[in-house]
Amino acid sequence: MIVDANVPIYWSIPGPFAEPSARIMSRQDLCAPGFLLVEAANGLLKYARAGVLHLHQIQERIDLIQDAILEFALDGSLLDRATHLAWSENHSIYDCLYLALAMQKRQPLATADQRLAALARKYDIPTELIEPAP
Repeated sequence: MIVDANVPIYWSIPGPFAEPSARIMSRQDLCAPGFLLVEAANGLLKYARAGVLHLHQIQERIDLIQDAILEFALDGSLLDRATHLAWSENHSIYDCLYLALAMQKRQPLATADQRLAALARKYDIPTELIEPAP
């Protein structure tokens, strides 16, 4: 299963998305573009600036994310397809890297991003939309 950065970020932060994200992150078949670690670090830094995390916890969380994801794909191998998707859909190249990987691997995508989930479904990519626990 391909995971976008919001899944491991929400897994790392207490809140309504933590439990649904933890279910995904406990899988043994996770894959993501290599830049996910940078995107996750950036997201976790926002939480640290908001006082939800301490700065030293960011690297701890990144290490956990790195351990949970089985494979990190080379971003360069996804760039051509992602660029075409981003152009034709007027969408960010970052999100389209996840779509390109899902297409390349023929695997479902897990995300909490409704817009990305809708775009994935447009391309017949099976998608698990992470929603807050009730």
